[in-house]
Amino acid sequence: MRLYAIAAALAAALLTPASAAEGPDVEIVQGPYLVADVETGQIIEQLDAVRPWYPASTTKMMTIYVTFQAVRANEISLAEEIGYSARAAAQPPSKMGFRPGSTLTLDHALQILMVKSANDVAVAVAEAVGGSVEGFAERMNAAAEDLGMTRSHFVNPHGLPDERQITSARDMALLAQALLKEFPERRPYYTIHAIQYGSDILRNYNRLVDRYPGTTGMKTGFICASGYNLVASAERNGRELIAVVFGAYGGNLRNERAAELLDSAFETPFRRVETETTLLNTRSGAQYDQPYDMRPHICTEERAAALALLKADGADSAADNEDAPSSHLTFPMDLGPPLRVTANIPAVYGEPGYVAALPRPRPVLYGPPMQVIVTAEHGDPSFVAPLPRPRPGAEGPPEVLPAFAPVDDGAKSSEPAAAIGTALGEPEPLEDVAPE
Repeated sequence: MRLYAIAAALAAALLTPASAAEGPDVEIVQGPYLVADVETGQIIEQLDAVRPWYPASTTKMMTIYVTFQAVRANEISLAEEIGYSARAAAQPPSKMGFRPGSTLTLDHALQILMVKSANDVAVAVAEAVGGSVEGFAERMNAAAEDLGMTRSHFVNPHGLPDERQITSARDMALLAQALLKEFPERRPYYTIHAIQYGSDILRNYNRLVDRYPGTTGMKTGFICASGYNLVASAERNGRELIAVVFGAYGGNLRNERAAELLDSAFETPFRRVETETTLLNTRSGAQYDQPYDMRPHICTEERAAALALLKADGADSAADNEDAPSSHLTFPMDLGPPLRVTANIPAVYGEPGYVAALPRPRPVLYGPPMQVIVTAEHGDPSFVAPLPRPRPGAEGPPEVLPAFAPVDDGAKSSEPAAAIGTALGEPEPLEDVAPE
């Protein structure tokens, strides 16, 4: 009997085979999920809640949590200008594509993180708060330990692929709970529906924000290894819930699944007894010690076949149009104009506003010019010729001023939108990082 139970659990957690009529080689992976009460931590529904999984950009929830801790401790201000380094500029998309040497306020950086999910800005925040990405990761892991996130480990602030960076659905629910309860004054960051930079308007990848009434947050994520992740929270009739969906096959699928979980949980009568399963005591999925790699199912041709099968089974009712209403999501709501964000981008040589750097004085390495008193004429046995002065720059190779260094990405301060990705929707096959 026990062997049967284990086999059944494994089958439910890993794979749901497709019907033979639709294609016997197509397998649908069921990722972890849960829905829980914010106030009590009571879990209403779950599957493999503590199973290790790749967080992707839901990592940025921990990035803003650690940043809010630093703001509360007066280590940094939301109004402070933070720098944008070459390391930040080198991050792959999703990104803003600013020029190294740019600055922006921490407030605007966090808005960009929550809406655009910009990996370059995440590095800028980490360097400003933690001194370095590595120092910031230490803070992330210390915070995770304090919150009881026993299956989480962080090495970067953005969630780009790294096999060492893992979490679980339960751990991300604990983090969402902490953000909502510890920093209630920061709640507006979690529900920004759109931002505007220059002439570009960037919509939040978490479409529950404008399609699920009562949404209070929070964050999406995608890499090939994780599939489509979402941590969502919503409030109805004075009760607030958190839903976590990991490993979905598309952005619209994860939105629909999270909304479905929330709808079902809101219909469940509230009750609190000591024997309830909570975020702190759940063991669902504890038998797994390694994250599942979704890449073979998400970033190959298999994904198209899986989506067709899901659509045929009625699980992808909103996949064709993300703005179409469904059984759990409404038409997009009018939430007002986007928030404007800005950055100070230095001009380069040849652009309006360029200011050339003044050359630094050269060090005098050889002292004052040598003076020689000539007491004999040229050709006499005692004639001594004067030594020449050292030429400026002769002490080493010429220095290239930073202002004349090559510009990454071809971004121009006069065209701030040139390096901003505006594509929405699903990733192309084999693309490892894509719009969330």
